[in-house]
Amino acid sequence: METASMNTSATNSSFPDLTGKSCYYLDRFQIFKTGPPNAEYIVNCTLNAILSVVAILGNGMILHALRKSAALRPPSRALLYSLAASDLGVGLVVQPFYVVYKTAEFMNNHQLYCITGIGFHLSANVFSAVSFLTVTAIAFDRVFALHLKSRYQTTVSLRRVIIVILAIWALTGLWVFNWFWNIRIYQVFNISAVSTCLVVSSIAYAVLCFKLCQLQKQSLSRWKAEGISPKEAKTMGPFGAYKRSVTTMFYVYALMLICYVPYLSMFFVIETTKVTSTKIVILSYTITVLFANSALNPFLYCWRITEIRKEVFSTLAKFACRVSENGAINIQPAVYIREGQ
Repeated sequence: METASMNTSATNSSFPDLTGKSCYYLDRFQIFKTGPPNAEYIVNCTLNAILSVVAILGNGMILHALRKSAALRPPSRALLYSLAASDLGVGLVVQPFYVVYKTAEFMNNHQLYCITGIGFHLSANVFSAVSFLTVTAIAFDRVFALHLKSRYQTTVSLRRVIIVILAIWALTGLWVFNWFWNIRIYQVFNISAVSTCLVVSSIAYAVLCFKLCQLQKQSLSRWKAEGISPKEAKTMGPFGAYKRSVTTMFYVYALMLICYVPYLSMFFVIETTKVTSTKIVILSYTITVLFANSALNPFLYCWRITEIRKEVFSTLAKFACRVSENGAINIQPAVYIREGQ
């Protein structure tokens, strides 16, 4: 009923619209039915294009760094690799689809709008689900490392982690096609899965925080007896490294939460209230904030993970040297010609 009322108002408008044309469940998200807010969507598409480039370059560098770094444990490296790969997919596939999808809507090209709209929704759901599930798996990994202690190395093996990662990608890729058959079941399941991931991850990090505080209090008296200052004790031994890894992964989780909550909140508002063009505009910007997570993660990795930062800086330095050498080769012939003249 809400979509129909918007279609009626669009019929009297001189602006392009896709009234009367159906494309699965995309119709209710058409945004140019009461007159296109040009500036808002030009800015939004431009932001997505910029974030897409940043996500591609940033996550490409992170994947290269993870492949070359031997300092990180293989299971942890595999989980980060999966997360960076899903972020790369957002920049490489999802955002280009989104920009073309919205441009096609503005240009009233229904065929392109439908194809890219379906591509956008399917790919966005795949890569977002993989990110959520991988972040949840990372939280479990940190909990296992704390509770299993010496048994962690043998229990959480690279082979088992790879099986989990492949299962996440495969099941997500298969489940996403339910979007075509029953959108209501699909949405209910997705919301339930996202809520479960958020709750489980929050509980995991709360438990980790509590346990780490307990361990630190127990260790303080021992460090004091050994004459070690608290500042030195925080960074020494496996405890300091583990605490830093937990903090880093919590930052990854918190950043994801910050980027996803606006979209989830706005989506809930649209699902439970009357759809208006203003709400769809706001929803589009919350989608951009959600995508920004993929562009920001590489900076977070470089800031918090020393091994990745070193590899990234090393790669950038080599690239700069190569560009400098190529520039010198190209400039020299011109200099010789001028000297000969």
